[in-house]
Amino acid sequence: MLLAADDRAGLEAAHVRLLAAARHRVCIYLPQLEAGLLDGEAALAELRRVATSGRQAQIRILTHDAERAHREGHRLLALAQRLPTAIGVRVPTEDAQLRYGSAFTTDCAGGFLFRPVATRYEARGSLDDPGETSRLTAYFEEVWERAEPAWQIRPLGI
Repeated sequence: MLLAADDRAGLEAAHVRLLAAARHRVCIYLPQLEAGLLDGEAALAELRRVATSGRQAQIRILTHDAERAHREGHRLLALAQRLPTAIGVRVPTEDAQLRYGSAFTTDCAGGFLFRPVATRYEARGSLDDPGETSRLTAYFEEVWERAEPAWQIRPLGI
């Protein structure tokens, strides 16, 4: 099943459809965590469902400016703070990775949603394309391994 979007509402709906099909693992690469994207009730409910789906649950998020998103109160980061064992957030450190201009979300079931230009809402994807999902996930893994944990969003635990 194909996914497509050309505006904010369509992109949010495509994310919700992809997340609803996800089982236990999701990778999210969003250079900028924008308000209104992945912080709506439906998207957060699906992310919460995946994060609490069992021992295999894992949501990993790569973003270039977690501190700004945290200051602006992005609800996805608030969810990550409440479920730190299932949701990890990292920030790339290498210049080449910080210049990456696309955004994508993948799931372990073979689905993906890809935005060629992260600052635009146009996206394409599929709920069943293991080849493209594997390619995007491999890139995500490469960046994830070199990225640093987003320590600035950790709760103080006082």
